[in-house]
Order: sequence, then structure tokens, then C-alpha cells
Amino acid sequence: MNLEMNEFARPYGLTGMQMSVIDFFGRRGGVDTFQVDVEREFHVQRSTASILIKRMVEHGLMTRVVAPGDSRKRQLKLTTQGQQLVPIVMAHLKQQDALMVAGLTAQEAVAFRHALENVTRWGKAPEKGSK
Repeated sequence: MNLEMNEFARPYGLTGMQMSVIDFFGRRGGVDTFQVDVEREFHVQRSTASILIKRMVEHGLMTRVVAPGDSRKRQLKLTTQGQQLVPIVMAHLKQQDALMVAGLTAQEAVAFRHALENVTRWGKAPEKGSK
């Protein structure tokens, strides 16, 4: 799937990971988003997220601005160029999701998605305040 994502992303000047970040922002809507949110969502270290974000800023896909209320944080926002890619990326990922469960019964598809959700939680540190 990763190879396929990179192939789809290439004509847009993206990597598969950048495409995933754009999807993440699209799913979050207008919720304030910071680098730590990207780190948690993709289970990556701070340095990896920083490089990814830096490249997306350099390519005009995202901005990094001082967060209102906390000058130590940098708020991330998609640029107009990044926002224009959201429906394209989300439609492609929805199509890929449908392909993954094609041929499964509705019950099997639900079980498969549930298993994938569990896999994404493995190794994920619980957030502060949760058990």
C-alpha cells in the first residue's frame, strides 16, 4: 500500500507520507494542530515530524506559525495549495479503503477495520489523563 500511495502522490509533487498528513488535516477539520499531533498520529519521533513538516512548508503545502497563547508552540495550517489537495487525497484513500475490503462480507469488513484500529494502537503511549 505504501508503494501505491507514493505512486499516486508523485504527480502531485507529494510523497505518500505527505499525502497522509494532508488527509490527517482534512479529517481534523479546523481543529488547531501542532507538531506533537502529527507525531502522535503517525507514531514518529519529533525529528522525523520536524523534517516532514519543514519539507511541506518549503513546498508551500503548510504554514508553521507561532501559536496564539503559547509562543513556544508552532501551529500548523494547510495553505490554499494544501487545502486544494484534501478532497483529492481523501477520495483516493477512500477508494483504497474500498479496495481493501472488496470481496469481504459486511461483517468481515467490520472485523478487518476493527483489527486495523487495534494494530494502530500497539506501541502507542497512552495520552496524559487516559488509562
